[in-house]
Amino acid sequence: MGKKRKSKQRILQISFGVSLIFVAILIEFLAVNPSGIYSYTQEGYKEFKIGLSKEKVLKKINKRKAIRTIRVCDPEKVFVLKSRKPFEMEDAMASSDSWFCLDRTGKIFLFLFKDGNLERLLLLRLNFWKDEGSILFSDCNPVLLNDIDNYLFFRETLSVFYDTDSGGKNHRKPR
Repeated sequence: MGKKRKSKQRILQISFGVSLIFVAILIEFLAVNPSGIYSYTQEGYKEFKIGLSKEKVLKKINKRKAIRTIRVCDPEKVFVLKSRKPFEMEDAMASSDSWFCLDRTGKIFLFLFKDGNLERLLLLRLNFWKDEGSILFSDCNPVLLNDIDNYLFFRETLSVFYDTDSGGKNHRKPR
């Protein structure tokens, strides 16, 4: 009787584990934001509001403990936090209009400034099964950064989601 009971318990444990894995996969497909590029031009994303100054954006970045790296373009420079000390405004940050921020959770933020204020925020989200990213987030290419809408509409392979109809469609562009 003892062996029979142990085998029933083992079957119950295995079925419980399999069902938990199934629920986790189901949540990943249904409840998590889809992979792609999110473009914010109207209100912004969470605490990063459109129109904020570079100094205020840097303060908001410092409040996000998951952001430990900032890469700026023109001049190209990388800033990495190696202690608890927050980022400080450097000359390269002040003069650059493009900031890439890598988040430990896998998101990459691209802050685009005009006249010292946040004009646009792009967010790259990749779910765990998608390895490929976007060249837009990996390279300080001034041609791409100056004509982002054209690149997103015609050349980007990831889905693009807009906060307005400024991109033509509010979801994936036609192919």
